[in-house]
Amino acid sequence: MTDLIATIQARGFWRVEIRPTEFKKDRVRELGTLFPIVERCAVVFRGWDFPHIDRRKQPHVDLDWVGQELEWEHHLELWRLYQSGQFVHLGGIWDDWRDQSGLWAPERGWKPGLRISVLDTTWRFVEIFEFAARLSQTEAGHDRMSIVVTLSGLRGRVLHLESPRRVPLLEEYKAAIDQYPYEVELSRADLLAAPREYALEATVRLFERFGWNLGREMAKSLQDELGQR
Repeated sequence: MTDLIATIQARGFWRVEIRPTEFKKDRVRELGTLFPIVERCAVVFRGWDFPHIDRRKQPHVDLDWVGQELEWEHHLELWRLYQSGQFVHLGGIWDDWRDQSGLWAPERGWKPGLRISVLDTTWRFVEIFEFAARLSQTEAGHDRMSIVVTLSGLRGRVLHLESPRRVPLLEEYKAAIDQYPYEVELSRADLLAAPREYALEATVRLFERFGWNLGREMAKSLQDELGQR
């Protein structure tokens, strides 16, 4: 385990695993094609791509995978793509690392683990499912794809909405669970047809664990804000 993995897991974090449901060790025959696959599939809907591609440095090349690690401002993450087609991403909850950020300095009373952004969470699910859809079409993909998302370090956090114009938070919604695991298997065709619909389902189910019954229509309005940025 690298030092960055331990650092990320010390606070709240996302873990994402996307892979073909059928295991094939050398699905991607040439190791050198892995990084270009991730570059082509990376999602850029806002000011930060998913997964983040650092073009200033070469990726780490291992026995059967390539990957990158990043620790910059409030962004801590790493990703790996294996020749089997398995993609793994580990990333810190941005709000938890504001003490390391000059761009988003913490306000008085800030502490890691106090809250989680409604918008960032909604948009991250969109990015995950859109990336999975794109990956399914590449050499690393398959007719059926498994998507596993685990959000950890939730207990005691409250939902925070930076832009309450459309969907106001009428009370404090706090998590009593530490982890939110979400897993789904989808055909390539279904994933390509409606990645945002599947992201919506995952988002609504998460917020229910905070006691907030957002509903699909209101959740969709939050997704739509991503398209306006």
